[in-house]
Amino acid sequence: MARAGPIDGEPSLAERLSETDRKLQLTLPPELWSEPISAKQLLFVGMTIGFLAVAIPAAIKYPWMDRVCMAGILFMAINPVDVTFFSYTPYRGDIRGVEFGVTDWLTITLIVAMIKAPRWRKRQIYTRNPNEIWMALYLGYSALTIATAVVPQFAFFGVTKLMRAYATFWVAYNFIRNEDDLRFIIWCVVGLTFYSFTQVLMDKYTRGVFPPRGSFPHQNGLVTFQNMMNFVIFAVLMQDSDKLFDKRTLIYWAALGAGALTSVATLSRGGMATMVMGFMMIMVMAFFLKQGPSKIKKKFAAIGIMILLSIPALAVILPPIIERFETAPKESGESRHDANIASAEMGHDYFFGVGINNYSYAINFMHYGEHLSPLDRGIAHHIFWLHYAEMGVIGVTLYTLLTGTFMWIAVRFIFKRRDSLERVFAIGILTGFAINWLVGTLEWNFRIIQITVAYFMLAGFLTSLDRVERERIQQQQDKKNRLMLWYLMMTRRSNQPKPTLSHPPKQPARPMRRR
Repeated sequence: MARAGPIDGEPSLAERLSETDRKLQLTLPPELWSEPISAKQLLFVGMTIGFLAVAIPAAIKYPWMDRVCMAGILFMAINPVDVTFFSYTPYRGDIRGVEFGVTDWLTITLIVAMIKAPRWRKRQIYTRNPNEIWMALYLGYSALTIATAVVPQFAFFGVTKLMRAYATFWVAYNFIRNEDDLRFIIWCVVGLTFYSFTQVLMDKYTRGVFPPRGSFPHQNGLVTFQNMMNFVIFAVLMQDSDKLFDKRTLIYWAALGAGALTSVATLSRGGMATMVMGFMMIMVMAFFLKQGPSKIKKKFAAIGIMILLSIPALAVILPPIIERFETAPKESGESRHDANIASAEMGHDYFFGVGINNYSYAINFMHYGEHLSPLDRGIAHHIFWLHYAEMGVIGVTLYTLLTGTFMWIAVRFIFKRRDSLERVFAIGILTGFAINWLVGTLEWNFRIIQITVAYFMLAGFLTSLDRVERERIQQQQDKKNRLMLWYLMMTRRSNQPKPTLSHPPKQPARPMRRR
């Protein structure tokens, strides 16, 4: 439903800021931090100190703690156990305070281990990455909006969440060193998929929640995350080995089935459509790589099996999907459109935006949301318009360059066309990032903490793949050189002539017997 423009002679919508709106703007929140520190928060601080006091020495001493921490970060990222400090509970933005939780415990532990552990001193710690410029500018500009925001503390909350995600990017970027580490991450992705599927079953048959949402605040967040995992699994399934069914591939098949059912169970129209689009992108890129005939045959067989398996599945799930498309309220699309118009007005009125994490305040307590119902005054369902509203044209440009550069890094890496596990993994991540861009025109899921952390961890893995491949090729070359040296030494030894004796050896004198 289009909005009517102002009648000639009347002030524009931006000029009709009533006295009540001004009072609300000045009095909400009335104090710097709206809620005092509670006993629960103090207990959590004590638990944090206790955990770090035990985990950090263990991580410095034992190498297996590296993988424990990394798996824990991935798991806790989608199933967060957090405590919010300085919380403003009534706020409807994407973050309501300074959040800190088990994910941060494990991240801090792994960072200290990488800096202090003797085993890490033998490895190079990488502080620079291929996308460091846009990452720094995006974070710096987000911090700048604290000074220009309508409510500075809300912007501060948003910056702290971004800093947490950047910390997980750093540990992910430095974690992968070889193919074994990469395979460990792939198994973590498989494990997360089975965990999400278990949560869906519990929501449906135990908790009575349908559509299921797992550990996410909404089913759209669950389907966005799960699709990223599905793309990685499908890419690895298509390209990892020549065999269609072996022990490893069977697990991939099971994980892909569980992940696809998880995405379909959310009944998200956009999620189901983008999942199919992502699978098609992976098929095209997988055939683009240089490979032998056995892998090509395997891919055609895998695609055929997926089509055959999807036919009976569609017979069961297609009716509710069709009903979901037919009964979707038109008001939902209209409210999204009106929220985007409000975002455009915010970005037009404030060159630097209303401040990161300030959209919900502006739409509720300023004039921008006067045409929206209270239920629609949460957060804009369009990540690009949301950035424009909160951070202005500079912010949306930096976000586009930040996320676009990660995809360019993946495209440049894949375009070498070498068949390797690193390149297969990059195909899955590139697909997830491209679909995430598309989903961003319908949802604000990038701002959900689970999606934000998962995105930057995948970005950290992606930016390390080129380095991992160089180290793997160097190791293979060193092994080849050692084998060649061994072969030359053995050949030289076998070709050496045996010494000939011109005189027979003298017999040792016999000792004389005493009579």
